[in-house]
Amino acid sequence: MTRPRKLAVLELLSIAALFAQSAKIDNFFRDFTAEWVRHDPDLATRSRYFTGAEQDRLERQVTPSTLDFRLARIRMAKQGLAELAKFDRAGLTETQRVSTDSMQSQLQTIVDEEPFMDYSFPLEQLNGVNVGVAFRLTIDHPMRTEKDAENYLAALGEAGARMREAIAESRRLGGEGLLPPKFILQATVRQMRGFADPAPAQNAFVRSFAQKMSAIQSLPEAKREELRARAEKIVAKQVYPAWKDAIALLESQAPRAPMKRASRG
Repeated sequence: MTRPRKLAVLELLSIAALFAQSAKIDNFFRDFTAEWVRHDPDLATRSRYFTGAEQDRLERQVTPSTLDFRLARIRMAKQGLAELAKFDRAGLTETQRVSTDSMQSQLQTIVDEEPFMDYSFPLEQLNGVNVGVAFRLTIDHPMRTEKDAENYLAALGEAGARMREAIAESRRLGGEGLLPPKFILQATVRQMRGFADPAPAQNAFVRSFAQKMSAIQSLPEAKREELRARAEKIVAKQVYPAWKDAIALLESQAPRAPMKRASRG
């Protein structure tokens, strides 16, 4: 083979390798994103990322509130960063480079949170589980069909469990002497009491559910009332007891809480 022909072959192989890498990173973006969403039911519900049975399965769940779940997300983020580092940026399109930079930044932010995880309190008035679960169910959950309504009830049935996970984490942090400022505890207690004091039928979970179901024209009135009554029962038997246990824990922690900022001691 002549030298010019060899160079031409090498050039074609190089171009083929670049195209192969370009396709490979697109596959990585697709597969990693799907796996990331698959392990976060709240995100899957909010985005309606999947379809069919898989989406239904995720919409019947509420994302865990455990330390193990958060650590698993960090491990997944680290794996994603390691995979991204294997790609040669020179072989990527401009769009792929931008996507790589964006994913790298977002994953790195998650990884960088690890040393500070104990300063993120599971129960607080702005970003605690008490707020997140409420948003997940009253705002984010879709309600267009009877299936959506059934999925809502299944997710509502997990609300108490998610709160008890938050209680366990709050107790762990408190046992280590790490507590939020007293004013945050007091504000959170007031907020949670406002949520758990009304009769179950007047609770936000039940009222928003009934309101959203009213827009489902194919759903008979008798069926709507049956579903609403089931939601009321879940709130009375599962949600309120968990919320009230959380309130009791925060009230017991208040005497030891710092006045201004979180601290150990």
